Amino acid sequence: MTAEPGAGFDGFFAREVAPFIEAKEVERKAVIRRSLWRALPVIALGFICFGASAQLITGEDARGFALFGSVAVMIIGGLMFMSVVIWGREFAEELSSKVFGHFGYEYAPEPPDGFLRPFEACHLLPGHDRQSLEDHVRGEVDGVPFELAEAFLERKVRRDKRDEYDLVFRGLVARYRFPKRFSGRTYVLGDRGILNAFSHAGGGSERVRLEDPRFEERFEVFSDDQVEARYLLTPAFMERLVRLADMSDGPMQAAFAGDELLLVIDGRRGYFAQPSPWRDLRRNDHIHDFVEDIAFIREIAEVLKLDAETRV
Repeated sequence: MTAEPGAGFDGFFAREVAPFIEAKEVERKAVIRRSLWRALPVIALGFICFGASAQLITGEDARGFALFGSVAVMIIGGLMFMSVVIWGREFAEELSSKVFGHFGYEYAPEPPDGFLRPFEACHLLPGHDRQSLEDHVRGEVDGVPFELAEAFLERKVRRDKRDEYDLVFRGLVARYRFPKRFSGRTYVLGDRGILNAFSHAGGGSERVRLEDPRFEERFEVFSDDQVEARYLLTPAFMERLVRLADMSDGPMQAAFAGDELLLVIDGRRGYFAQPSPWRDLRRNDHIHDFVEDIAFIREIAEVLKLDAETRV
């Protein structure tokens, strides 16, 4: 059974999270001290060599080589701070497991291979050349199984004779079991006009016209079964989808595939934020946002009434 958002969290935080953070703060300071003792002498040596090379070496080639070497030494010194970054990542994973566990959810830092395939097959995500996935969460909300992760997608572009990457999606990709049985595929896409028609051309899907003007302003529906699409998208459920879209941080799209409702929300931000290892961990201002993001997992199922056994 999953906990209600915020239910007993203050007590849980005082009992388990706060002592954990106190102990980790002591550890964090020790890690930073060790990194400083190792890195600062190396960086200082690089600066000294850089200054000496610029002043004392007269040969242009020799001076250039010496300056390059000095910069390389400084970079090596900077890399010695990676131990702090690695420690911070491990701390974030431990904290996430504790907090998600309180709500009855399973947490992993990365989703399994192929997690995005159902979303890509349903044309819910923009084309991309590079992807990064993190914060895999799975569990149940009132008996409704779900699975989600954060996705960071980029498309390669050519600028000034070099390759760069533009952000095309940063948000949540989620799968919830749907209470109605269906056999086809129905796609609820943001209104992109002819682009949606092109993406579904030749795939057996056709545009479905629905009677809710507010819904039609926000979404375009394509399906390989017009009757089934209307069976799934009842007036009440369309109203709930619009409400959920209003609650979301950014554009939302959905699809009915298999026995699941797939959702993508392009919030253009990171979810389940963690504190920086470079600041005092006892400053817990991030925890409120963290718990709000977790609460949104339940809100999706509740707003859409995915626990309904009959009509939705």
